[in-house]
Amino acid sequence: MKSILRPLFLSGTFLLSLTCAHAAPAATTANAAPTAPVVSHPALADYPVSKAPYMAAYRWGAANKSGGAKANEAFARWIKQPTVWAEDFEPTEAWENNIEGGGWQLYEWREWKKANPARRLILSVPMLPGGWDRSGAKRGVGVGEKVSLQAGANGDYNSHFKTLAENLVKYELGDSVIRLGWEFNGGWYTWRASDNPQAWADYWKQIVTEMRKVKGAEKLQFCWNPVVGWQQFPAAKAYPGDDYVDIIGIDIYDESWLKDTYPFPTDATPEEIAKRRNKAWNEGVHGGSMGLKEWSEFAKTHKKLFAIPEWGVNKRQDNHGGLDNPVFVERMHKFINDPTNNVYFHCYFDVQAGDGHHQLSNGINGTETNEFPLSAARFLELFGGKEGATP
Repeated sequence: MKSILRPLFLSGTFLLSLTCAHAAPAATTANAAPTAPVVSHPALADYPVSKAPYMAAYRWGAANKSGGAKANEAFARWIKQPTVWAEDFEPTEAWENNIEGGGWQLYEWREWKKANPARRLILSVPMLPGGWDRSGAKRGVGVGEKVSLQAGANGDYNSHFKTLAENLVKYELGDSVIRLGWEFNGGWYTWRASDNPQAWADYWKQIVTEMRKVKGAEKLQFCWNPVVGWQQFPAAKAYPGDDYVDIIGIDIYDESWLKDTYPFPTDATPEEIAKRRNKAWNEGVHGGSMGLKEWSEFAKTHKKLFAIPEWGVNKRQDNHGGLDNPVFVERMHKFINDPTNNVYFHCYFDVQAGDGHHQLSNGINGTETNEFPLSAARFLELFGGKEGATP
C-alpha cells in the first residue's frame, strides 16, 4: 500500500504527545482505578503512521487447521501483498492457556513474524472467561467461581493479564495490538458492558496498567473497539480515558435492519437493490447514529489512531446482509484511504462465520469457491498488489 499523509494532528504535535510519558502510577485502593503508568509508544516508530493504512486479515486462528499463519500467508499471496497483518482470538474457556496466552497459539505467530518482521499480530483478548451467564472458567483456575466486571475493576484478575503480557514478550510478540474486550457495547459477550459501563472502564484501566508494567511490553498498543451503532448502550459511556487507549476501532459489516434496506424483496430490481444498499450505508453503516463517520470523528476528538478491526461484505441467514456488494467494497476502500479519516489499520474478516459469510479469498489451498465474485474482484482491484508480489 502506498504511504498516506495523515492529518495535522497526527504529524509532529500529535506524535510528540504520543511519545511523551504518562503520569506516574499512584497507589490504589481495591475499589479505585489505577493511575496510568509511565509509558511511551515506540510501536509508532516500527509501524509509522506515515505508512498507514496497514492491511490485516482474519482467516481463522491458530486453533483451526484451516487458519493461523499459513492461512494469513495464503491471503497475502491471493491479494499479492508482501505484508499482511494478522488477527487472532484468544479462547474464552479458561484463564490459563487461553486468556493468559499459550504456546500452542503464540509460537505459531512468533515464527510467522520472524519470517517477516513487518508483520504484526492483532490479538483479540477476552476480559472474562466462561459463558454468557458469567459462571466463570470451564476448567483450571477459578472453575466454579463466578466472574464479574466489578471484580475486575477491583484488580482481582490483574495477575492473569500480567501473565499474558509476559507470554507475549516471551514469544517475541510484544508489539502486538491488543483488542481488549472487543464489541463490549453489544449484548453477546461475557464482558458486555451494558450492565455496568463504569466497572467495565475501570477494569480496562486495571488491565492496561498491569500489562504496561511488564518489561518488554512497552510496544503493545491497546485498541478500544465497540461495534458500529447504538447497540445495548452508547459505547462512549465505557470509554476508559485517553491515557489508557492507543487506538479507537470499530467493527463494520454490510448489514442493516433499517426499514427499506435489507432483506431485499424477492422481485427487487437492480435499481431497488442499489437504492436499499445506499440507504444502509448512508443512514446506518457510515452516516447513521454511531456509524463509521461518527466514530472516526470521535477518534479525532480524542487524538487517537482509528482502526477497523473487522469489516466485510455479508450474507446472513436472516437475510439482513447486502450480499455480493462491490459498491460496499469501493466505499470502504475510499473511507480507509481518505487521510482525513485517520485509519491506522483495517482487517478484512475473510471467513464464513456462523452469523454471516464474508470470505472473498480462495482459501488456504487456493481451491475454495466464492459466494461474492463481484466483491472479490473489486477487492483485488482496489486493495491488491502487483503481479509477482509475494509475502
